[in-house]
Amino acid sequence: METLVRFLENSNYNGLGFAVISVLFYLSIYHFVLFLKNKERFYLFYSTYAFINVLILVPIPYHVFLQDIFNAFPHFFIQLDSPLKFASYILFSYFVIEVLHLKKNLPKFVRFFNFFTGVGAGFYLILGIVELLKPEIDLSHTFFYFLFLPIYFLIMIYGSVLILGINEKVKGYILTGSLILGVGAILSALMTFDQPAEVIDQNFYIYYLGVLFENLLFTYALAVKQRDVYEEKLLFQEELVAKLKENEELREKLNQQLRGDLDQKELQLITLAADAESERMERIKAHYEREITELHLRSLRSQMNPHFIFNALNSIKVFLIDKDKDNAILYLNRFSKLIRLVLESSRKRKISLGEELEIAELYLALESIRFEDGIDLFMDIQEDVRLHEIVIPPLLLQPFFENAIWHGLMNKKGEKWIKVRLAKVDGIPMLSIRDNGIGRIASQKINAKRTMKKESIGMELSRDRLELFNKNESVHYRFEMIDHTSPEDTGTEVIFWL
Repeated sequence: METLVRFLENSNYNGLGFAVISVLFYLSIYHFVLFLKNKERFYLFYSTYAFINVLILVPIPYHVFLQDIFNAFPHFFIQLDSPLKFASYILFSYFVIEVLHLKKNLPKFVRFFNFFTGVGAGFYLILGIVELLKPEIDLSHTFFYFLFLPIYFLIMIYGSVLILGINEKVKGYILTGSLILGVGAILSALMTFDQPAEVIDQNFYIYYLGVLFENLLFTYALAVKQRDVYEEKLLFQEELVAKLKENEELREKLNQQLRGDLDQKELQLITLAADAESERMERIKAHYEREITELHLRSLRSQMNPHFIFNALNSIKVFLIDKDKDNAILYLNRFSKLIRLVLESSRKRKISLGEELEIAELYLALESIRFEDGIDLFMDIQEDVRLHEIVIPPLLLQPFFENAIWHGLMNKKGEKWIKVRLAKVDGIPMLSIRDNGIGRIASQKINAKRTMKKESIGMELSRDRLELFNKNESVHYRFEMIDHTSPEDTGTEVIFWL
């Protein structure tokens, strides 16, 4: 035991102190590499905190090359003593804030600490500037040790009490490590207060051990944190795959049902054609042909644009790569809801205008992810128009929103918007869909230059569906296209008379 005590008391001469500094330097580099790989800020705060502690301890050990560094720049290390300690305490605090998610768990305490840090750093900076102008004044040292530190320790004690009440797995390691370092620093200070340099050197091992155990506990806490983040990421990916699989199964089930209905109607038509009289046969044939046409249209509209589905999933994947879990979940839920609404509406002969506009809003929200500044959607619906009383064919408006994005806004620079206005004109509901894109003429010129040309049947399909709907429902719905070609006001407007 006596040999161990003598070994510890000679920590500044036998390499123990240098070993602790080396461990801190290694942890600093290791966690900085983790920060570059994972982009988690608590790695950066801890890496910087450990490196600053290395700089603080450089002048302490003897008979190692670190002493040569100190001797080469003694004034530099002496002047930086209190600034480095000030930065060390602040970085430690923000490391704890990040690793324990205190911005979410204790938002009021974090706001108060940010205010305290800002005020303290401001005063410290001002006093440092004064000292540069008048070196004989030593105000920053006094401010740091006799004003900032006492208040800081009181705030940390209060914060530790609050941390005990939050639900974070690694809080025990963080608090224990902080307590060990605090106890080591206090014991070392009490045992060396007003003592000669020999006594200070003999008892400095207490501080070394406190620093070592604190950083080992912090490193273990970060390892636990990294494992939890990895497991959480795996779980989220499994949930994502499960939802996509569920959507695909629902879509396939509906398509099978539609194909079965179509085959059944065609079989009924063939059977009736062989048995019915000529005039009666024509009426029955027209009836079933109309139903077959509707089934074909429903089947077509249930097939969402594969490019849109791919782009939406790819945008969600970017959020996952950037660890933006909240946005990934938000847009995944919107994507799932849109798919369900599309599949459900395709089974109906008609839906309300309110349901159709809800589908359009979800579609635009997902397409907007792909634009750097997004697409602004403005809706102006007059109070005297009741959305639930106006019925239209399902997914009638979606091709027009799709054309507005891909043929109008895709090639436009600057602000991008789509305005939807619903009002009554002479007692007839009028729905306007207007974009500020490049317009149809400019879009046709761009498409003419492309080697691969894609045939669009969206407009023709919409006219056919509207004509069939008018016959079945005895209404007179129609739409018209208006081109806005003035240099200050380009774009395309579609007006529906309902």
